[in-house]
Amino acid sequence: MKGLCVYIKAGKGHYVPARAVNEQMEAVGVESQLVDFFDYLDIHSVEDINQGIWRLMLRFPFIERRFVKMMDQSEVGIKFFVWMMCKLRKKKFLENLKEFRPDFIFTTHPYPETVFAHLSKKLGLNIPVYYYATDVFTSPASGIWPEARCVFIATEEGRQRLIEKGASPDFVRICPFPLQSSVASVPHISKKEARKKLGLKEDVFTIQLNLGGEGLGSLSLLESILKEDLPVQVVVIGGIREEMKLHLNLVISSNKTTNASVEIRGFIDNVNDYLAASDVIVGRAGINTIVEAIYAHRPFLITELVYTVLPSAEFVEKYHVGWNASDDKDKQISIIHELLENPEKLDEIDKAFDAVPIEYSARKLAEIVKNDAEIVINGLK
Repeated sequence: MKGLCVYIKAGKGHYVPARAVNEQMEAVGVESQLVDFFDYLDIHSVEDINQGIWRLMLRFPFIERRFVKMMDQSEVGIKFFVWMMCKLRKKKFLENLKEFRPDFIFTTHPYPETVFAHLSKKLGLNIPVYYYATDVFTSPASGIWPEARCVFIATEEGRQRLIEKGASPDFVRICPFPLQSSVASVPHISKKEARKKLGLKEDVFTIQLNLGGEGLGSLSLLESILKEDLPVQVVVIGGIREEMKLHLNLVISSNKTTNASVEIRGFIDNVNDYLAASDVIVGRAGINTIVEAIYAHRPFLITELVYTVLPSAEFVEKYHVGWNASDDKDKQISIIHELLENPEKLDEIDKAFDAVPIEYSARKLAEIVKNDAEIVINGLK
């Protein structure tokens, strides 16, 4: 059996789960290829436009929330996109199928879900298309595409939101969260061990500041920490472009501290080590980062929110494993103060993680997709 795992480049949120599932396909007996949607159809001009709009929206979360909400409530945009892609790239799609004919397509974004599901039906190919909703606690309404086989989502809260948006209950299926191997396969170690391994101070309260895959997160909390010279070390990870690096260095150099320190690490592969080393994760509410933090029993302080991850804030507060202090600088720094003054609160939060109803397994999700695809191929359902 052959499978095609498809993502789009928009930070790491769609790539990481696609790669995680693709890595497990061989383990369940599937020959699999991992491809970028825009590369696959050779439409890099559209990719540039998509990335440009996304980065612009990330810079202005308040505008993004309004704009994306409006788009999510309209079917016109996605229907036009599907029509345009099928009209212009059908030939390219068929050329690729001659080289590698997948029995199914697994994707982590509505663009390939809608386009490939429509082409499969229109051309009579009988290739089932599966969409994994990377937002975990919700999904854009565009992901409710009747020509696709189904939508997978890792929480009941997310499933119910899709049903409220019009999806059939049979169309939306609960699945394990496809945890990347750099987190899932690494043994748990203590905070001190992790800090020693990473060259960090072993006995200092540690904050992981995540700037997101595009490196466009806010530095306002870091500025407050340095200004007050709190006894913490802040480890900065994520995409750090030249502009952000200059901004970071300016913030650090303009605050002479004796207690607070900053470690700039950028993109990392050993995610699990950095999670283990941290007392709290802060920053933009990237879904993979939040769920990986939950898996590692590390509370998440949300400082920024974009539209598609608004429900993540509700989730972390519902299960008492984090805080939503989006765009509230005073609340953000007061939470850090509280944790420093009352470290036992971290122990209380640690117990709450056990009640979070999320299953983790990229391999199990790969197996679920394979087994369902066999049902389709055999014409049983």
